Amino acid sequence: MASNDRLLTRGAKRARKIRAELASGFREARLHAGISQEEAGRRAGLSADKVWKMEHEALETLSFEDACRLAAVLGLDVSVRTYPNGAPIRDAGQASRLMKLLGHVAKPLHCRTDVPLPRLGEALDLRAWDALITGSSERTAIELESRLTDLQATTRRHNLKRRDDLVDHFLLVIADTRHNRRVVAEYADLLADLPRLSTAAVIALLAAGRHPPTGWMLL
Repeated sequence: MASNDRLLTRGAKRARKIRAELASGFREARLHAGISQEEAGRRAGLSADKVWKMEHEALETLSFEDACRLAAVLGLDVSVRTYPNGAPIRDAGQASRLMKLLGHVAKPLHCRTDVPLPRLGEALDLRAWDALITGSSERTAIELESRLTDLQATTRRHNLKRRDDLVDHFLLVIADTRHNRRVVAEYADLLADLPRLSTAAVIALLAAGRHPPTGWMLL
Protein backbone atom coordinates (compact mmCIF):
# COMPACT_ATOMS: atom_id res chain seq x y z
CA MET A 1 0.00 0.00 0.00
CA ALA A 2 1.83 3.06 -1.24
CA SER A 3 2.16 6.12 0.99
CA ASN A 4 -0.28 8.78 -0.19
CA ASP A 5 2.32 11.51 0.33
CA ARG A 6 4.78 9.72 -1.97
CA LEU A 7 2.09 9.26 -4.59
CA LEU A 8 1.11 12.95 -4.43
CA THR A 9 4.76 13.92 -4.83
CA ARG A 10 5.04 11.65 -7.84
CA GLY A 11 1.87 13.13 -9.34
CA ALA A 12 3.06 16.71 -8.87
CA LYS A 13 6.45 15.91 -10.38
CA ARG A 14 4.79 14.23 -13.35
CA ALA A 15 2.51 17.25 -13.88
CA ARG A 16 5.49 19.63 -13.94
CA LYS A 17 7.26 17.44 -16.48
CA ILE A 18 4.21 17.31 -18.75
CA ARG A 19 3.74 21.10 -18.57
CA ALA A 20 7.41 21.61 -19.46
CA GLU A 21 7.16 19.23 -22.43
CA LEU A 22 4.01 20.95 -23.68
CA ALA A 23 5.54 24.41 -23.30
CA SER A 24 8.60 23.41 -25.29
CA GLY A 25 6.50 21.76 -27.97
CA PHE A 26 4.18 24.77 -28.34
CA ARG A 27 7.05 27.23 -28.56
CA GLU A 28 9.06 25.21 -31.09
CA ALA A 29 6.01 24.53 -33.31
CA ARG A 30 4.95 28.19 -33.30
CA LEU A 31 8.44 29.46 -34.15
CA HIS A 32 8.81 26.83 -36.86
CA ALA A 33 5.49 27.99 -38.35
CA GLY A 34 6.71 31.59 -38.23
CA ILE A 35 3.63 33.00 -36.49
CA SER A 36 3.35 35.29 -33.49
CA GLN A 37 1.82 34.46 -30.12
CA GLU A 38 -1.01 36.87 -31.03
CA GLU A 39 -1.74 34.94 -34.24
CA ALA A 40 -1.52 31.55 -32.56
CA GLY A 41 -3.86 32.77 -29.84
CA ARG A 42 -6.34 34.19 -32.36
CA ARG A 43 -6.52 30.89 -34.22
CA ALA A 44 -6.96 28.92 -30.98
CA GLY A 45 -9.40 31.37 -29.41
CA LEU A 46 -6.92 32.31 -26.70
CA SER A 47 -5.29 35.57 -25.69
CA ALA A 48 -1.68 36.26 -26.62
CA ASP A 49 -0.93 36.56 -22.90
CA LYS A 50 -2.24 33.04 -22.27
CA VAL A 51 -0.19 31.66 -25.15
CA TRP A 52 2.90 33.30 -23.65
CA LYS A 53 2.14 31.79 -20.26
CA MET A 54 1.56 28.36 -21.79
CA GLU A 55 4.94 28.56 -23.53
CA HIS A 56 6.68 29.62 -20.31
CA GLU A 57 4.93 27.31 -17.82
CA ALA A 58 3.51 30.39 -16.11
CA LEU A 59 -0.08 29.20 -15.66
CA GLU A 60 -1.08 27.98 -12.22
CA THR A 61 -3.37 25.49 -13.91
CA LEU A 62 -3.38 24.42 -17.54
CA SER A 63 -6.70 23.57 -19.13
CA PHE A 64 -6.56 20.32 -21.07
CA GLU A 65 -8.93 21.84 -23.66
CA ASP A 66 -6.75 24.95 -24.09
CA ALA A 67 -3.68 22.79 -24.56
CA CYS A 68 -5.40 20.68 -27.21
CA ARG A 69 -6.76 23.74 -29.05
CA LEU A 70 -3.37 25.47 -29.18
CA ALA A 71 -1.69 22.22 -30.22
CA ALA A 72 -4.21 21.70 -33.04
CA VAL A 73 -3.63 25.10 -34.67
CA LEU A 74 0.13 24.53 -34.42
CA GLY A 75 -0.11 21.21 -36.23
CA LEU A 76 0.30 19.12 -33.09
CA ASP A 77 -1.76 16.56 -31.21
CA VAL A 78 -1.73 16.15 -27.43
CA SER A 79 -1.65 12.54 -26.27
CA VAL A 80 -2.37 11.56 -22.67
CA ARG A 81 -2.46 8.05 -21.25
CA THR A 82 -2.30 6.29 -17.92
CA TYR A 83 -0.29 3.24 -16.93
CA PRO A 84 0.45 1.40 -13.70
CA ASN A 85 3.19 2.94 -11.55
CA GLY A 86 3.70 -0.09 -9.34
CA ALA A 87 1.94 1.43 -6.37
CA PRO A 88 -1.64 0.21 -6.26
CA ILE A 89 -3.97 1.84 -3.74
CA ARG A 90 -6.09 -0.08 -1.24
CA ASP A 91 -9.52 0.69 0.09
CA ALA A 92 -10.51 0.42 3.74
CA GLY A 93 -11.78 -3.14 3.32
CA GLN A 94 -8.51 -4.31 1.81
CA ALA A 95 -6.46 -2.65 4.52
CA SER A 96 -8.68 -4.23 7.15
CA ARG A 97 -8.08 -7.69 5.71
CA LEU A 98 -4.33 -7.19 5.84
CA MET A 99 -4.37 -5.84 9.39
CA LYS A 100 -6.47 -8.82 10.45
CA LEU A 101 -3.68 -11.12 9.33
CA LEU A 102 -0.92 -9.01 10.85
CA GLY A 103 -2.80 -8.94 14.12
CA HIS A 104 -1.62 -12.53 14.67
CA VAL A 105 2.08 -11.62 14.48
CA ALA A 106 3.73 -12.29 17.83
CA LYS A 107 7.21 -11.62 19.24
CA PRO A 108 10.01 -11.93 18.40
CA LEU A 109 8.49 -11.00 15.03
CA HIS A 110 7.57 -7.44 14.11
CA CYS A 111 5.58 -6.16 11.18
CA ARG A 112 5.27 -2.95 9.17
CA THR A 113 3.01 -1.99 6.30
CA ASP A 114 3.83 -0.12 3.10
CA VAL A 115 7.57 -0.85 3.25
CA PRO A 116 9.52 0.66 0.31
CA LEU A 117 11.84 -1.57 -1.65
CA PRO A 118 15.57 -0.74 -1.45
CA ARG A 119 16.54 2.09 -3.77
CA LEU A 120 18.41 0.90 -6.84
CA GLY A 121 20.74 3.54 -8.26
CA GLU A 122 19.49 7.11 -8.57
CA ALA A 123 16.02 6.33 -9.90
CA LEU A 124 13.08 6.89 -7.56
CA ASP A 125 11.32 3.57 -6.92
CA LEU A 126 7.79 3.88 -5.53
CA ARG A 127 7.29 0.16 -5.16
CA ALA A 128 6.61 -1.13 -1.68
CA TRP A 129 5.69 -4.37 0.01
CA ASP A 130 2.16 -4.34 1.37
CA ALA A 131 3.70 -5.61 4.60
CA LEU A 132 7.06 -6.85 5.84
CA ILE A 133 7.57 -9.16 8.82
CA THR A 134 11.02 -9.12 10.40
CA GLY A 135 12.64 -10.96 13.28
CA SER A 136 14.91 -13.92 14.00
CA SER A 137 17.27 -12.57 11.30
CA GLU A 138 14.71 -13.26 8.57
CA ARG A 139 12.26 -11.24 6.50
CA THR A 140 8.87 -12.18 5.08
CA ALA A 141 7.34 -9.96 2.41
CA ILE A 142 3.56 -9.95 2.07
CA GLU A 143 1.46 -8.92 -0.91
CA LEU A 144 -2.33 -8.73 -0.71
CA GLU A 145 -4.53 -9.18 -3.78
CA SER A 146 -8.20 -8.36 -3.19
CA ARG A 147 -9.43 -9.05 -6.72
CA LEU A 148 -7.43 -10.97 -9.27
CA THR A 149 -7.76 -9.75 -12.85
CA ASP A 150 -4.60 -10.41 -14.86
CA LEU A 151 -2.90 -13.10 -12.78
CA GLN A 152 0.03 -13.26 -15.18
CA ALA A 153 0.73 -9.52 -14.78
CA THR A 154 0.26 -9.81 -11.02
CA THR A 155 2.74 -12.67 -10.80
CA ARG A 156 5.24 -10.78 -12.94
CA ARG A 157 4.97 -7.75 -10.67
CA HIS A 158 5.59 -9.86 -7.58
CA ASN A 159 8.55 -11.63 -9.18
CA LEU A 160 10.19 -8.31 -10.05
CA LYS A 161 9.86 -7.17 -6.45
CA ARG A 162 11.34 -10.45 -5.21
CA ARG A 163 14.22 -10.05 -7.66
CA ASP A 164 14.98 -6.52 -6.47
CA ASP A 165 14.56 -7.24 -2.77
CA LEU A 166 15.76 -10.71 -1.82
CA VAL A 167 13.52 -11.50 1.13
CA ASP A 168 13.73 -14.87 2.90
CA HIS A 169 10.05 -15.67 2.49
CA PHE A 170 7.25 -14.38 0.28
CA LEU A 171 3.57 -14.69 1.22
CA LEU A 172 0.88 -13.94 -1.33
CA VAL A 173 -2.46 -13.34 0.38
CA ILE A 174 -5.51 -13.63 -1.87
CA ALA A 175 -8.95 -12.54 -0.72
CA ASP A 176 -11.16 -15.59 -0.35
CA THR A 177 -13.90 -14.75 -2.84
CA ARG A 178 -15.73 -16.79 -5.45
CA HIS A 179 -14.17 -14.74 -8.24
CA ASN A 180 -10.61 -15.20 -6.95
CA ARG A 181 -11.09 -18.94 -6.42
CA ARG A 182 -12.24 -19.27 -10.02
CA VAL A 183 -9.24 -17.33 -11.35
CA VAL A 184 -6.77 -19.34 -9.27
CA ALA A 185 -8.33 -22.62 -10.38
CA GLU A 186 -8.28 -21.61 -14.04
CA TYR A 187 -4.70 -20.30 -14.05
CA ALA A 188 -3.12 -22.51 -11.40
CA ASP A 189 0.00 -22.96 -13.54
CA LEU A 190 0.88 -19.29 -13.01
CA LEU A 191 1.29 -19.98 -9.30
CA ALA A 192 3.30 -23.15 -9.84
CA ASP A 193 6.33 -21.81 -7.95
CA LEU A 194 4.21 -20.82 -4.96
CA PRO A 195 2.81 -23.73 -2.95
CA ARG A 196 -0.69 -23.41 -1.53
CA LEU A 197 -0.53 -22.80 2.22
CA SER A 198 -3.13 -23.52 4.85
CA THR A 199 -4.53 -20.29 6.25
CA ALA A 200 -4.82 -21.83 9.71
CA ALA A 201 -1.23 -23.06 9.57
CA VAL A 202 0.12 -19.63 8.56
CA ILE A 203 -1.80 -17.92 11.35
CA ALA A 204 -0.55 -20.50 13.86
CA LEU A 205 3.07 -19.88 12.82
CA LEU A 206 2.69 -16.11 13.12
CA ALA A 207 1.06 -16.45 16.51
CA ALA A 208 4.00 -18.61 17.61
CA GLY A 209 6.46 -15.92 16.51
CA ARG A 210 7.67 -17.86 13.48
CA HIS A 211 7.94 -16.92 9.84
CA PRO A 212 5.61 -18.69 7.40
CA PRO A 213 7.12 -20.46 4.40
CA THR A 214 6.93 -19.00 0.91
CA GLY A 215 3.60 -19.61 -0.76
CA TRP A 216 0.09 -18.29 -1.26
CA MET A 217 -3.03 -18.49 0.88
CA LEU A 218 -6.66 -17.46 0.86
CA LEU A 219 -7.94 -15.10 3.53
